[in-house]
Amino acid sequence: NVVNQNCLRRFCEDESRAADPRCKPTFPELAVGHWADPESPLDVYKCQALISSASDKFLSCPGGRPGMCSGGRTGLACGRCEDGMYMDVDGLCNECVSGSSAPTILVVIVILMGFPCLYYLINGKITSETSTMMATGISMGSLLTLTQHFSVIGQLLTSWDEPMKSIWAILAVFMFDPKFLNSGCVFGDTTTFVGRILLPTFLLGWLTLFAIATQAGGKVGVVKESLVMVWPKVRNTMGQMFQAFYIAIAMSCILALQCYSSPNGTSSLSQHPYILCGSGDHTPFLVFSVLGMIVYLFGFGAFYITACIVIPGRSQRGLVAIQAYRFIFFRFRPEFWYWGSVFLFRNLLLTLAGVLNPGNPYTGAMYLGLVALGFLIAQCVCWPWRSNLLNTLDTVILFAMVAIVFSTLPFIEVTEVEVLESTRDTLVGIMVTVFVLASLTVVGSILGNMACKVREVRDPDGHIQRKEASMKTLSKAWADLTNCYRLDASRQMQFLTNLGAFDRAAVLKLAGVVDLELSRSEKGSKRSSRRVSMNAGSLSTASK
Repeated sequence: NVVNQNCLRRFCEDESRAADPRCKPTFPELAVGHWADPESPLDVYKCQALISSASDKFLSCPGGRPGMCSGGRTGLACGRCEDGMYMDVDGLCNECVSGSSAPTILVVIVILMGFPCLYYLINGKITSETSTMMATGISMGSLLTLTQHFSVIGQLLTSWDEPMKSIWAILAVFMFDPKFLNSGCVFGDTTTFVGRILLPTFLLGWLTLFAIATQAGGKVGVVKESLVMVWPKVRNTMGQMFQAFYIAIAMSCILALQCYSSPNGTSSLSQHPYILCGSGDHTPFLVFSVLGMIVYLFGFGAFYITACIVIPGRSQRGLVAIQAYRFIFFRFRPEFWYWGSVFLFRNLLLTLAGVLNPGNPYTGAMYLGLVALGFLIAQCVCWPWRSNLLNTLDTVILFAMVAIVFSTLPFIEVTEVEVLESTRDTLVGIMVTVFVLASLTVVGSILGNMACKVREVRDPDGHIQRKEASMKTLSKAWADLTNCYRLDASRQMQFLTNLGAFDRAAVLKLAGVVDLELSRSEKGSKRSSRRVSMNAGSLSTASK
């Protein structure tokens, strides 16, 4: 072999034989999932896996000789479809036929016709109770949130078998994924991305024009008065739309920031691998992505927080403010009026999982699990929704999120040694951090109780004064409660009617406790209860 190589080298030293195939340089074949330009065979790019089963996830990028693509793919890193073809949600290219654009046109018509109808569905009568229609509407919103949460998981991982492959494909429609509508036969990638960013603005503008049309029709008698849109309820409808699709909107805005690395040191867009991050083709994506984050994410978030601060005071002047901003408050108990901001922040944190480290799905999956677990604890501690049903639904959603995230870890495939080592270090760090925090919590509670006991022993007079001050506050609250009986029956009924479900339950619980303890103090009372009395006859002794 050495002799043959020396002979070939001397044979090719003659410049006249430079075009001979035997004298052209040869290179090792590319691994599956990698691509290189034939003109620069050592400049290797990593392909993006398809949302398909593990056996064919790199169907479009088979490796081998430089420049090889299959399945109708072409371009850098086999990142786009050939002309006359569109990419579906699986990442496969299909030929555009006469009816391929029908889904896009149909969805546009449905949105234009259906979006104004939301105004009449979600702007019902304002009451303190959680009506059946309101609970149903909130439950449907919870279902939409659940599907968007799971869609975030589906975008982190790519290797799925049936039936999960089909499930993630269906959920793509709730994330405004235009590939579900065969949009490649109608628009280009840049136009589709810009349209995805501008869709919320377009819908707000369309609802505004529709409201102006109904008001004009109402003035001339063409539209019934009950169908004329009023601006406070229009603003509430807009807020509901933003709130319901916040995750999808946020995911659309951060698509331009989701880049993964290639062996040659470059980075490509996860959704469009043929576009290099930082290149001129990436600039339009980046500009509209930043604008979307400023307007939709930070702008709407700032508006939401401001409303949580200002509106409670304005609500004392009338129902106009409540009608316009009921999407912020009507889902939660009065004492947790601000929980909408917490809910919005939760959705934003879940969305950011896709930009932490696109090259290592383990990072995003663990991040999702920890965020969902943290908010699950907060949900169980606060129980902020207006009814037990809604609280239970949100608890189930967060628990399902945690369970599904950790169930998907075996599906993650990482082959790079550096990524595996980084994942191992991250998991070890998480375990150590969780153990330390749990230990500090237990030790802190023990030390806090001991400190209270020490302060009680060292300053008994101060302890008695603090206890008396606490009892005075409780006595005043009890006096205020008993003063309610001085109201006439109609005012008492009005007061009780305006109480929410949890406040009514608290009143009934307090009444039951008082009735039980007073009945036990009566001589000869045989009333049974499962409650353990802490008075131990003190009430009967005091009555003597």
